Amino acid sequence: MPRSRSSSSDAPSIESATSPQIRRVRAYKGASDDEEMASDASSEALESATEAPPNDDLATISFGALIKAQSALGKRRRRSSSSTDPTEDQPPEPFSTTPHHPPRPTHPASSEALERRAGKKDHRDFSRPSKHAPTELSAKKAVSRKRSVIHLPRRQSRDPRFEPAVGRVDDEKVKRNYAFLDSYRDNEIAELKAGLKREKDAGKREVLKKALTSMESRRKTQQLKEQRQEVVRLHRREERAKVAEGKKPFYLKRGEIKERALKERFRGMKSKQVDKVIERRRKKLTAKERKGMPLERRG
Repeated sequence: MPRSRSSSSDAPSIESATSPQIRRVRAYKGASDDEEMASDASSEALESATEAPPNDDLATISFGALIKAQSALGKRRRRSSSSTDPTEDQPPEPFSTTPHHPPRPTHPASSEALERRAGKKDHRDFSRPSKHAPTELSAKKAVSRKRSVIHLPRRQSRDPRFEPAVGRVDDEKVKRNYAFLDSYRDNEIAELKAGLKREKDAGKREVLKKALTSMESRRKTQQLKEQRQEVVRLHRREERAKVAEGKKPFYLKRGEIKERALKERFRGMKSKQVDKVIERRRKKLTAKERKGMPLERRG
């Protein structure tokens, strides 16, 4: 009966050796050539390891057995994934505590775009590597919406009467040919004055008054221009005679032309008219000086 004694004396070792994990590992080692049995044993070992709390018996499992179980489980999962839709989510790898997420595409220009939106300056270097390379423009500069493919020539209004190809413009001849316009303007001014006297409505009277003032101002401006032209014409006639005598020509300045024209204007006026013109001019200069003065400060 030595066998019974040995069995009774070695009871603790047999019980520890007959634990379910060790039996599965031994069965797996004995049937290493069969892939299906190895995959079943590895899956059961993993399920028991995840469900049961960690035990000291798991420390006795060799690393080779764990690697074989992991490779068999990977083959089994690859077969199942090939038969199913490849777009389905893959289960996490064994012995991994964190889920696997696909890496997000990185955009190198995302930080530059954020800086441009924030209003920061573009510090990129847009210098060309060589003089033959095209110039790189900044993306912060907006492109114009208008596209001018063909530049059309600009149309210019031309009057053949005053073209230099036809000849020089003779002011005296033009004045004689269009002298009837002055009579038309005088008739319009007379009609506006008569209508202003007849009109009783305040709004219409204001409109007629503005039109009358504008036409009178234009007539006065034209008269002043004609007076200055007459002064220049007389001076040139005198200078031609002096040059014929052997003297040097003398050219009038704008201020001198204006002064002579003013003298000619006052020469044909009466004393009361001259006083009115001087008073009006004095008020105009006073108002102009008052505009240039600084505003009064109140304490």
